[in-house]
Amino acid sequence: MHLYIKEACVEALEEAILAERQGANQLELCSQLEHDGLTPYFEVVQAVAKTVSIPFKVMIRPRVGDFFYTSEEIRLMETTIHELKHLQPAGFVLGALAQTSEGQIQLDMDAIQQLCLAALPYEVTIHKAIDNCTDIIGEAIRLKTISNIKYILTSGGADKAENGIDVLQQLQLSVHPVIQVIAAGKITSENINDLHKVLKLGYYHGRKITS
Repeated sequence: MHLYIKEACVEALEEAILAERQGANQLELCSQLEHDGLTPYFEVVQAVAKTVSIPFKVMIRPRVGDFFYTSEEIRLMETTIHELKHLQPAGFVLGALAQTSEGQIQLDMDAIQQLCLAALPYEVTIHKAIDNCTDIIGEAIRLKTISNIKYILTSGGADKAENGIDVLQQLQLSVHPVIQVIAAGKITSENINDLHKVLKLGYYHGRKITS
């Protein structure tokens, strides 16, 4: 039994193979990690599905920049999800934001519900777009109404997980056990155990989470 699950963020088959060999329990597949991750190329997802034995999730993010999407972009994301479903990922990673008339940043729940419906029966992880929200805890609680949202990937609104510990702990108290918090943000094989001693979460995510 693992103390926690290590989710490695990778963008190539070779990285996926290495992460599995080094002890990753699951993968998140992306492209262009220099832009914080976009939807991976279909061929990469296909190759990983055929090669690795650990579960993998797929990032659904159509472009660089913010997370305020047009209806056309949401439809594109839906189409991408449907195209990737037959490769049988463990789930999809996505997020979308909206702004109120008062300037508050919140989750675009209509878009997220639409994408989660497209993803069924697969699980969904809401990614770090949530860290941009004015009220991270409140927005996370709203996600509990969508049945296949099982994870929130977050650094607690900070630049790295160790600076967002208080919010990460509050998040876990607010959404567990309906949703699991996946801590992210500069988590490596060197600092993961120290973070776990404080956070005691079940899931941690990073590019260098194995070595």
